[in-house]
Amino acid sequence: MMHLRHSILPAIVCAVTLPAAPAWAQSPAELAKLEPKELYFQAWSLNRDAEDMEERNDMIGAFSKYRKARTFYDIIKLNHPDYNPDLVKDKAIEATKAMEKIHALALAQQKEREGDKSTPLIEIPGVVTQALVIPKSVDPKGPNAAQLTRLQGQIDRLQQQLNEMTNQRGVAAARLRSAIDELKQTRSKLASAPLRDDMAELNRQVAQLRRERDAMRVAKNKAEAKAARTLQKLEKTQDELAKSRAKEKELLAVIKKQDKINSKVVTGQQEQLAALRDEIAEKDRTFQKVTEEVRDLKSQLAQSQAFAREIAEERDALIEERDQLNAFLKLNEKDAIEQMLTQNLQLSKELNEARANLTMVREDSNATKEKVRTAMQALAVAKAKIENLQKERDEGKQSIERLKKKLKLAEDDLLAQINGGELNNRGKQEVAMLQSVIKKLNAQIRAQEQTGRMLVEQGVRLGETDKTWAQAMKHATGDKTIEWSDEELQLLEVAEFSGDGVNLTSAIRPTAQEYQQATSKLAEFKKDLQQVANRLFKKGDFQAARGNLQLIVDEDPGEWESMINLGIVQMRLERPEDAAQNFRQAIMVAGDRKIPFAHFMLGDVLYKVELFDDAREELQTSLDLDSENAKAHILLGNISYKTGSNRDAEFHFREASRQNPNLIEPYLNLSIILLEQGQKKEAKTLYQDYLRRGGPARPVLEEKLKN
Repeated sequence: MMHLRHSILPAIVCAVTLPAAPAWAQSPAELAKLEPKELYFQAWSLNRDAEDMEERNDMIGAFSKYRKARTFYDIIKLNHPDYNPDLVKDKAIEATKAMEKIHALALAQQKEREGDKSTPLIEIPGVVTQALVIPKSVDPKGPNAAQLTRLQGQIDRLQQQLNEMTNQRGVAAARLRSAIDELKQTRSKLASAPLRDDMAELNRQVAQLRRERDAMRVAKNKAEAKAARTLQKLEKTQDELAKSRAKEKELLAVIKKQDKINSKVVTGQQEQLAALRDEIAEKDRTFQKVTEEVRDLKSQLAQSQAFAREIAEERDALIEERDQLNAFLKLNEKDAIEQMLTQNLQLSKELNEARANLTMVREDSNATKEKVRTAMQALAVAKAKIENLQKERDEGKQSIERLKKKLKLAEDDLLAQINGGELNNRGKQEVAMLQSVIKKLNAQIRAQEQTGRMLVEQGVRLGETDKTWAQAMKHATGDKTIEWSDEELQLLEVAEFSGDGVNLTSAIRPTAQEYQQATSKLAEFKKDLQQVANRLFKKGDFQAARGNLQLIVDEDPGEWESMINLGIVQMRLERPEDAAQNFRQAIMVAGDRKIPFAHFMLGDVLYKVELFDDAREELQTSLDLDSENAKAHILLGNISYKTGSNRDAEFHFREASRQNPNLIEPYLNLSIILLEQGQKKEAKTLYQDYLRRGGPARPVLEEKLKN
């Protein structure tokens, strides 16, 4: 059953913690309208990125960039068959050869990055591994190109008819314009076909990395808050322990002094000392436990921060590509800046209203603690929204700076080619064309920046007569940062993670529609956290993976899949007791939904701590639910052997080898058992089977098999 707090969480996560979805969304049809030299520059730029990635041994990234470059060459072939056809053809062939050269290496790297699958985390539906496929060649004289030519001819003829009409506002002219628009849409859709998959993948990757970054931010903030509380607990425990030890020292001194005076008094003091020492032992255990928690949280934060940087680098690389396309498409920077200023004004009003409301509630002698808390929480949420918008502003600035830097590097590269003096006529033509595109892009960026400065100056002038505008402009320009009290941070954390009915926009209980939307958002948020946990797990960052999975379980106690994954991570962290608890919890929560994998993993962890009877019971349950589990038979065989039941052990090992002949353990174990039974010939055969399947040599066993 979905608890109410779960319905509130996603709305708060989206409005407080996560930036709004990006407004940009280039469609393939839009890109197909670009001038050929702009498409060529984009392909050339992607090709340079691919070469850099190849040098850094990022074969997956290089393959992806080469493929995108090839796609842009294909668009030029189809849309602009007369534009430097020989040059474009050669460049497309070069990109294809580059893909062919590194294809095997990229596939191997992808397989390696998938990580150890011996105890994998449960896969997430809908998360697709990038397909590394070399696209087929595009024929500039094929049926698609011919159809594009026919469509363009129809458009040109209709446009000429429209131009010749004397009455441009009549019904006939309107019909012609409608027919022209329809033909243009058809042509753009056909022309953009080669780009459709690549652009969809680019959009998906950017969106996924954004969600992963935001999910990571939530997990990291939660860990930081927990670490601060745990450090306070550690200091308190340490202080209490020191006081108890000082008290113990004083009592020992008193006992020593009183020993010769009154034995009855000393006896009472001895009892007091024993109780004090029990108290010290308990506090010492608490201190050790809290110290371990602090250590784990520090490790989790370090891994989370490193991974957050990794995600940022991946996302920045994709955004560079996106921003370059934005510049080509001449997206309206004026609208974006006006929208940002309007949002700042709206949020400044909300901030002022929240402050005024808190003051009013505090002055109300009849106000309950809950009402004051809600008002304070609303103020914290208003501050968080402004801080979040400031982060978006900073990201926008960084995005422009990245594009400017990329253009400067491209310009320097072209100048180096010219100064090298080794360019032929075609090379000089290519460089000149690319330089003209760079010049155009730089001009667009300067114009957008000038527009932005003018709008900000206008906002500052409005602030001279309007205090709310003045405050909004300080937030928008970064002249004023948000200040937080410890109490506000704690309340914001409660808002983000408890979802106790506080609504960010209206401070009322959610409607049925809001509840449904929030449930959907929660599912997406959990999926993003799970995806991040999978990536962290494959990197070996188990503490950070544990933090993400624990956050999912904390927010939705019914998430039995995440409980299983958490148990797997606990095993990697060598926490068998915690792992066993997670597996048992998953089995209990799943209820009638039988999950043999959870029983198997519980049996595995119980086997590792040598609770053989309990392990046997869980492993047998897993086999009752799923009889084709060779590894369960191996563990049961090991338990039987260790407990003296060799006949049962032999049965399980033979069953394991039957179910999965590629496993090496059954052959080695059967060889040992049969040797002990005096069946040396079959034992030798099984040992040879073990070696053929890649098992390492066992000199002691080999020596016994020789005699």
